[in-house]
Amino acid sequence: MWLVLNVVTGGCAGNARVELTAADSVEMLGASMTQTLAEYHADLARFDEERQRAAMQAFIERVRMDVADEAATNAHAEAFRQALQHLDADRQAAWERYTASLDNVATLREIAQGLRRLALDTMSLDDEVKRYFGEVMEHRKETKEKESGKRVTNGERQ
Repeated sequence: MWLVLNVVTGGCAGNARVELTAADSVEMLGASMTQTLAEYHADLARFDEERQRAAMQAFIERVRMDVADEAATNAHAEAFRQALQHLDADRQAAWERYTASLDNVATLREIAQGLRRLALDTMSLDDEVKRYFGEVMEHRKETKEKESGKRVTNGERQ
């Protein structure tokens, strides 16, 4: 009977350990993704700053070259405006991807919390199963003692 008790309750405890391990793994994945996203976002911001500086420098050089030609200067100004719009659109798209990725990390953390709750519930179930089987074993022992006419309480015969 104890073998059955250990197999049944061992299964419950094994699941809790697996669930806790899975929760820890998912949590570590989320932390790693958060760090990677932060590094990527910082790198992208530096790259955007370099692109903006290059666009400004190119505009300045073109205007200096064609300062006397109003039509050329106006064309350079329009090209610069379009370049800035393109940079802004790229920044907006990068921000949307970044926030979507952070939402995915938040989802991973929610999954980890759910796995931990499930593990705790499983551990509680494990305790209930042990208590139930303990009561069954005690009842069985008392029944056998009554049938044999002996009474054992706390390991002592009465």
